[in-house]
Amino acid sequence: MDKLRIGILGLGRGMTHLRNLIRLENAEVIGAADQIAKWRDRAREAVGDHPLRIVNEFEELLAMEPDAVVIASNGRMQAAHSVQALAAGCHVLSEVPGAYTLEEISHIVLAQERYGKQYMLAENSCFLYFLRHWRKWVMQDRFGPIAFAEGEYLHYLPNSMILPDRTKFTPDQVREQNLQDVRPLWRADQPPIQYLTHDLGPLLDVMDDRVVSVTCQNGPYWCSQAPLRTDGQIALFKTAKGSLIKIMVTLNTCRPASHNYRLFGINGSAEWYTHEGFCRFFGREREERQGWQRINIGTAAPDGDKAAGHGGTDIAMAATFVNAILADKRVPIDVFRMADFTLPGILANRSAENGGQPVAVPDLRRQPFAGTTLWDHIGLPDKEPEATDFHSAPSTTQ
Repeated sequence: MDKLRIGILGLGRGMTHLRNLIRLENAEVIGAADQIAKWRDRAREAVGDHPLRIVNEFEELLAMEPDAVVIASNGRMQAAHSVQALAAGCHVLSEVPGAYTLEEISHIVLAQERYGKQYMLAENSCFLYFLRHWRKWVMQDRFGPIAFAEGEYLHYLPNSMILPDRTKFTPDQVREQNLQDVRPLWRADQPPIQYLTHDLGPLLDVMDDRVVSVTCQNGPYWCSQAPLRTDGQIALFKTAKGSLIKIMVTLNTCRPASHNYRLFGINGSAEWYTHEGFCRFFGREREERQGWQRINIGTAAPDGDKAAGHGGTDIAMAATFVNAILADKRVPIDVFRMADFTLPGILANRSAENGGQPVAVPDLRRQPFAGTTLWDHIGLPDKEPEATDFHSAPSTTQ
């Protein structure tokens, strides 16, 4: 097989996948499906004379017999759509969150095993380029043992109401415009901590670890624009290696969107914040008084396409999926690794509902976790990036 024949379900988020996959020489997008006419029209305009069929229903897309399907549908339907695609004989690349319950994850596991096709979670944040350096530094023991890690997903999403054509509004806009036939968006009542894969997943791959238990607490319900979900949740995860990972997710606090990551080793640390776009590094070879170093590594590789969705991570992820399937290699974020990324958030919310009681996180594998395979697919940097001393602004306090 020279090219992977691909179909795309969902032309909202799926439009990015459509544009990227068309660019890959070893992929052929043969069709796409969406029930909303304006999204189908937008896709037709975007692809121009590219020969693909755009249809209304998923069943029509599956009838084209693609080799693989990208699932970019309603988040609450992703697990069911993934199982349906696997049963139809298709490999699956599913958008996050991928599943909402342990039962849904188990159904995907069983479908993959029964039908012999591969499933990969489309967790694009694992393809942030600076993480490749972090993984290399961990393997070089430049931090010492990683005792703690932190991740934050800060994204204000007040448009929690939706019309049948998928136009989004805030509750205030619904009242002001006297809109009818609106309903809550699929994410309107989603526990924020269940949308943690963008933060937990990359840290677990850098640390080559998995979560074994979690405790979590809810924030208040003060945001009037998304009253069906808590304003945020903070979870503390224990890993199999004994490290602690703290994850905070808020979808209700008004501020610039950001992903923030921190590693705390016994002998060194690293930090990366979206709003800065560079890495702070402190390796074991430095003395504390020397302070941080600044390393200009960010979302995309130096020769990468930063415009190809989420700073270039989307096309890197799509290419990794296509390459793995064509090479008959196991995809890096398979259904069990998806469970490592997703199930801790599901059980974190259970902990929060029970007042912060610890909850054990099971491993769904038949055999014990043997380690991440992400880096085998995408590789690690050959060269050490240039580092300069980082000097913060002078303090104004006395």
